[in-house]
Amino acid sequence: MKKQLAVVLGLSVLATPAFASKARLQALGEDTNGSFYINDNRNVFLNPSEVNNHKDLVSLEFGAAAPTATDSTVSPNAEGGLFRAHNNMVYGAQFGRNLSFNDGVGLGAGTVGADNAIDLFVGGDAGIKWGAQATYAKSENDATDSEVGVIDLAGGVTAGDIAGYLKYGVQGKEEATGGVEVERKNALEIGASYKFDNYTAFGQYAMSKFEEDATDADAENSSFQVGVGRSDKLNDKATLFTKLSYVNEKSEEDTGVSEEDKQWSVPVVIGLEYDATSWLVLRASISQAIMSKVDNESAPARDGTLAETTSVNAGASLKFGELSVDGVIGNGIGAAPVSDDTSGGQGQIRTDSLMSRASVTYRF
Repeated sequence: MKKQLAVVLGLSVLATPAFASKARLQALGEDTNGSFYINDNRNVFLNPSEVNNHKDLVSLEFGAAAPTATDSTVSPNAEGGLFRAHNNMVYGAQFGRNLSFNDGVGLGAGTVGADNAIDLFVGGDAGIKWGAQATYAKSENDATDSEVGVIDLAGGVTAGDIAGYLKYGVQGKEEATGGVEVERKNALEIGASYKFDNYTAFGQYAMSKFEEDATDADAENSSFQVGVGRSDKLNDKATLFTKLSYVNEKSEEDTGVSEEDKQWSVPVVIGLEYDATSWLVLRASISQAIMSKVDNESAPARDGTLAETTSVNAGASLKFGELSVDGVIGNGIGAAPVSDDTSGGQGQIRTDSLMSRASVTYRF
């Protein structure tokens, strides 16, 4: 009887989903830098206090060696790190995470990202879980007389079912060839969540302001979202994830002509994760903005509602004991590259690129 019980417990451990990667969160319709309601080690980048829940692991994300302006399935950036517990403390470091702080700002200097980014973490549990994060990156090119530098700080706490965090951009500066300089003057993000039953209610506010010295142009972005997510264990193999939220975004630019773009949307996400075998986990999701409104001064021809927002993503994890290999299920047409979701491949699954945005995670 004891031997049978040991076998059952062993299989239950093997069947636990691999909480592991950007690929997993994308496949479930979430942001690759963390989720308010889905348990994943990437949540440390949303709330640093999550390091207490994801310790003693090595995580490696495959991708390009050089940073890209955006991180996506088509052009992922390489990153990885180690989180380890010592006594009642947790320490960690992540290398290569995308830090294109100027991405999406319509001012001068290019959005090239910062080389050799480093995230350092420390956390502990003294009845209340806490965590702190420091981010640093600096790149210089004397031949082109260009420079990019970023310093960010973040802190978070989790007290039972309540969690909150604060992020602050200490420095963000980009100097491009010809003396064009863009500086981040303000950057702030704050968020909180509350768990009750199978639900998690959450809210988040973010803002950033940039100035270009040469032309005295400036840009300011702000956004907030509120929502609720639910996780349901349908049986011993399947977990259903659902989320409903309201997202409001605004950007203002003054480059001689002042323009303001605004939009809001109500996205719905439905995801499913299934333990197909003791060594294979499959997952997929569908998301759509069921309501939206766009009001763009920069492109008034696009006022109305958001263009087609329906998106299907899929992914898988291969588990080998404490090691797991994750990926987004690749798709595309002919020689075209893989797409961010299965709709980009017109329903085809590419066996020549079955798992893109691949990662490896080992827990010890």
